[in-house]
Amino acid sequence: MKYASSNLAKLGSFLRGKTYFLGLASFVTIAALLFLWAFKVRLEIIIMLAILWFGFLLISLAVEYWRKAVFYKALLANLDRLDQAYLILETLTEPRFYDGEILYVALYKINKSMLENVTNYRMRSQEFQEYVEMWIHEVKTPLATLSLISHDPKINQQIKRLNDYVEQILYFVRAENAEQDYLIAANNLANIINEVASRNREVLLAKKIDFEVHDVGYEVYTDAKWLEFILNQIINNSIKYSSSKIRITTTITDRTITLTISDNGIGIAEKDLPRVFDKSFTGSNGRLGKQSTGMGLYIAKTLCQKLGHKIEIDSKPQQYTKVSITFAKLKYFNVIDAQTYKKVTEM
Repeated sequence: MKYASSNLAKLGSFLRGKTYFLGLASFVTIAALLFLWAFKVRLEIIIMLAILWFGFLLISLAVEYWRKAVFYKALLANLDRLDQAYLILETLTEPRFYDGEILYVALYKINKSMLENVTNYRMRSQEFQEYVEMWIHEVKTPLATLSLISHDPKINQQIKRLNDYVEQILYFVRAENAEQDYLIAANNLANIINEVASRNREVLLAKKIDFEVHDVGYEVYTDAKWLEFILNQIINNSIKYSSSKIRITTTITDRTITLTISDNGIGIAEKDLPRVFDKSFTGSNGRLGKQSTGMGLYIAKTLCQKLGHKIEIDSKPQQYTKVSITFAKLKYFNVIDAQTYKKVTEM
């Protein structure tokens, strides 16, 4: 019933668009019939001519309506189904009525112009990304040199901060096409956590933060480099927001391994929790003079999604903050790994 009423509404719109044509056709028809009547043409002939004329008009209008309805119905239906609407022309057959041909040509030119602009934008974006990556790698060299020649802990802390910010830029630039950069393999969580702890050793000692790691010797299917960056962002936040203890543990289920990083810092306000992974969101803590960019957790969430991991956060102000990363447990990989290890040991 809804479909019928919708069709009637479309037919009504079509007929309203033909108002001038129908008015003119009616005027000409009436004038012609009166003209025939004035010349004493037999009534049967006048009726027959009227029937033929009105039949011709109805058939012409019906054919025109059907051709347009088929084209525009397909156009609207395909637009609803497509995620990328600019591909609509690929799903349509070129119409055979005049205003449809004009629309088709217009859409073609618009689509062509849009694709040219997108191509140019992508080229510029790629060039900018390549330049930023090159610049970052160039900057890392003098920063590493400064770190080696400096023996002042305070200066080294600032150099580390610079390194972290530079690395953050690099991962942000690469985040959009992260799948082209990472390599998924079995990696031991303990090794990755040790790398993160080594990177932050000086600042942890300077701020007298207890760094506790318990039962993390499990293999997960991930990219070690990307996961190390993610964990470094989380631990940097714990250090930044007045923690005296950072604790890392794991929780195992039949299907998952969950790594939890908890601290006893100032915590996160309840109203801020739903938005902590939003781009550039600093929250009430970031407005307390901590120079937060609001990008660390956003990039961490983006990379976790790319890697297929789940990241969650829980916190209570002035009590704790817990960040959990959940990995899928791939049992078949463990079997392959065990077989490989057996072959190697038997050689």
